[in-house]
Amino acid sequence: MAQNIDLKPLVALAQAELDMVLSTVREKGGKRFGKAFALAGVMVVLAYAGLYAPPKKKSARLQSEIDAARQLSEFGTQYKDLRDQLASGYAQLPTMKEKEQWLSNSVYDSLKAEGLAPETFQPVREQEQAGLIFQASNITMPARFAEFYAWLTRLEGAKPLMHLQSVDLNKKSDAVGLNTVQAEIVTVIPKRRFN
Repeated sequence: MAQNIDLKPLVALAQAELDMVLSTVREKGGKRFGKAFALAGVMVVLAYAGLYAPPKKKSARLQSEIDAARQLSEFGTQYKDLRDQLASGYAQLPTMKEKEQWLSNSVYDSLKAEGLAPETFQPVREQEQAGLIFQASNITMPARFAEFYAWLTRLEGAKPLMHLQSVDLNKKSDAVGLNTVQAEIVTVIPKRRFN
């Protein structure tokens, strides 16, 4: 059970002691206690320099180390997130090993999977820019709209990434329900992958 401590007698005792010291100093004069005041001042300075200042400096040094570690942790987390985003982007692109026939084989496989046959299939063109190789190929084919849409969905969802850069869909006048599709398919291949 907690007891209430009455601080009034202690405060009164401390006040009485302080009054006695002040009255004695007034009575005897300040010169008589000069050495005591000087010694007390020296003791306060030594106590500050010996007891208070070193922990304060150490605390400031430790706080700066904690701040630096916190900032390093934030930068580390940011670096990891960016590295993961870059790795995710690389995972969606073809590699340099696949560069030669990847786009034409992938487009042909996507057409074959949907039962489509191209009338024309132009060879892959390459353009290099800023360390990236942009490959493009054009095809022309007859297709019904549902077949075209299924192929488009397959193409846009492919991994590694292919993209339909442009498409021109025209109705064929001689065949009901058939369309002529002219499309440009592109992909990007990074020449160098950063880790």
